[in-house]
Amino acid sequence: MKSVAFPGSRMGLHVADAAAVGGLHLVAGGGGLVVGRSRQQEPVGLRLFRAEPTRLLLTGGVRCAELLAFRALALGARLFIQTAREQEWDSFLRRCVIGRDVASFLPPGAAPPTVATPTEPQLVVIDTGPVTGPDSGLSAPWRATLVVRDDLAGWDVDALVRSDIVLLQRLVETEAATAASALGLMSVQSWFTQLHPEMVGLITKGKVQWVMLSMTPTERQLIGPVARAG
Repeated sequence: MKSVAFPGSRMGLHVADAAAVGGLHLVAGGGGLVVGRSRQQEPVGLRLFRAEPTRLLLTGGVRCAELLAFRALALGARLFIQTAREQEWDSFLRRCVIGRDVASFLPPGAAPPTVATPTEPQLVVIDTGPVTGPDSGLSAPWRATLVVRDDLAGWDVDALVRSDIVLLQRLVETEAATAASALGLMSVQSWFTQLHPEMVGLITKGKVQWVMLSMTPTERQLIGPVARAG
């Protein structure tokens, strides 16, 4: 095999000393978990896994929670599930051919048996019905905790306020009033009742974005419709 000489660079050769190299900061990825697309058709991402704990609350269907979990797994996260409907989640894992080496069930209140790291972050899904919020015992760097609520009620206010990220599928009027009051979003209260079935209101740092979940054909085949039941 003949060797091929690469053409010389017109930029020339530049040499940096150790101090200069030490000052460089390389950033890889950074897009985070893509929730969907904005009304301007731009991708909307979340920095889900960070050096500090991340707390999320989703009010909507379990299929929407499965979609978020599916996308988190694509980022290389380990998935731990605390649920009162294990059969539903087990069916989801089987359809997606997700092994127990990357996704497993935990008893309510139990913490993952391994430590989350930057290269192996964790998503803990708490799908156990009414809760006061993410268990502080689960909080850890590089771990995100997702609380799933089928319905939004008065006892969910504390969880709403304490969450770093809130995702709301279309709400009924009483739920919209609860969410708007707790999150200081009275000006858009009526919008929560008019969302497209495959849209979420994404609230971070007191700001709301309207995001279409934009499921891929593969996601739609494996997970099915994510519209909230009712």
